[in-house]
Amino acid sequence: MKRISATNKSTLIGLVGGLSVLGIAAVFSHQHLGGLINLGGLVMVFGGTLAATVVSRPMRDVARVWRSLRTLMGDEEPEVDTEMAQLLEVAYWHRLGQVRAAEQAVEQVRSPFLRTGARLVIDREPVDDIVKVMQWRIAGVRAKEQGDAQILRTMAAFAPAFGMLGTLFGLIQILGNLGQVDLGQIGGAMSFALTTTLYGLVLANMVFKPLAIKMERRLQQRVMMMNVMLEGVVLLFQRRHPAIIKETLTAYMRQQQEAHPQTGPMLKAA
Repeated sequence: MKRISATNKSTLIGLVGGLSVLGIAAVFSHQHLGGLINLGGLVMVFGGTLAATVVSRPMRDVARVWRSLRTLMGDEEPEVDTEMAQLLEVAYWHRLGQVRAAEQAVEQVRSPFLRTGARLVIDREPVDDIVKVMQWRIAGVRAKEQGDAQILRTMAAFAPAFGMLGTLFGLIQILGNLGQVDLGQIGGAMSFALTTTLYGLVLANMVFKPLAIKMERRLQQRVMMMNVMLEGVVLLFQRRHPAIIKETLTAYMRQQQEAHPQTGPMLKAA
């Protein structure tokens, strides 16, 4: 139901802007930027966060979330015009009673969700059964993607904790060697230890939590579009005129956008 382009301008601008702010702050607050580099601390924070997430969630769900991160970095635009045109073509032939032509039009529908609903209508299944099947699919999509977003929020909660854990390990080493080093070495070791807390906060608030919010927003938009297509399938079952279907769904989408502006635009400006 959606088209993913190669790059997402807002995500790219946000990440570059955030890293630029951190870089500028580091330049003005440190004489040596090398003090912010702690590969061992990064491995502890990232690896510990991932390990704790796997303990709390099924491995297959965590792997699915990581595979979906690439699509989250892409622009997403609902293919409203394409799906509407395909639905209207099916409606045209179905209203005329041209079953063979309607079946061929159904095979051209890109969206699996819409294609399933239209095929059930052509097969003359009861409308209650059609609605039930499509509602179960919507519920399945909502449950899966809400679970994925929750995994990202779980990682956002774990990352600062493992950052603090890395800092504590560093402090333990410092205190254990307190009588054997001078103040300059203690300051450098303390700075090195605190970088793990920095990594945890950055990963939580610049990566995991924003991606979870973005995934939740996309889920809202996707479910909204699926509900629109469900209404279209019901109108298709009723053999309504394609013009009536188009006007009804357009009005429905506009009303949904006004009621839920956070989901973003689904219709092109008229």
